[in-house]
Amino acid sequence: MARISSVTVCGIAAAALAVVAGAGCRLIPRSGPVPQEVADARRLCNEGLSAADRKDLLRAEGLLEQAVKNCPTDVDARRHYADVLWQRGERMAAVTQIAEALRLSPGDTSLCIDGGRMYMELGLLDDADRLSREAVRVAPRSEKAWRLHGQVALARGRPEEALADYHRALAIAPDDRELILDTAEIYRRLGRPQRALATLAILGESYPPNQTPPQVLALEGMAQEALDRPTDAIESYRQAVARGLDSQDVATRLAKLEQAAAEDRSQTAIAETPAGVLRQ
Repeated sequence: MARISSVTVCGIAAAALAVVAGAGCRLIPRSGPVPQEVADARRLCNEGLSAADRKDLLRAEGLLEQAVKNCPTDVDARRHYADVLWQRGERMAAVTQIAEALRLSPGDTSLCIDGGRMYMELGLLDDADRLSREAVRVAPRSEKAWRLHGQVALARGRPEEALADYHRALAIAPDDRELILDTAEIYRRLGRPQRALATLAILGESYPPNQTPPQVLALEGMAQEALDRPTDAIESYRQAVARGLDSQDVATRLAKLEQAAAEDRSQTAIAETPAGVLRQ
């Protein structure tokens, strides 16, 4: 029996994309013999993912690159290849892979979200906005899609729109801690520290005692500082630093508040000292 060429196999898969949900080598029927090229692509992809799990990103990149070459229509292989390229700092190459995967599987929500995040981090906000809008159009019940839409709005200087998007996401996933934290941050940026603290209080209740993450404590400190509660802010900042937060901004804020508190104590001590003692 003649060996089936990779061009023939992937040509069949590409044609099937037009009528079958899914993509790439996943389209090959589970029953019957699997073409060798497809089997090789699957094996290489799995080995690449295993290497990535071991943090051997160089080997993962090589294996996933070969998997894509074996079956160029395999959307999953391209998705994983893009992720490894991104982790290795090869960002434009990663975006190229995501763009090709989206061409093969248009309207794929997870690809839109992955691509949108990449474009946003590269500062390509028009492209990020386009993909975030496509994500919420295709999957209006996806909290990840609404979160991306909100992140893009925030990056474009539209915090009110971002807040609305985050509330939509929270309506779908009310217990998502990252969503709650980001929502509190938007309230803080909007100059609504009381709402930020109320949101953070809800988040804090979801953690065991004395296990609140330092990022949450730092944001609490900023809200307390904005409400002119320096003593509470100092305590929150100190706890955040004690729990491993490495933030120059927080360190600077804490130092300024501690210096101001020390000066206040000094002035109070002088004011309370009897005049006769001061003249001696």
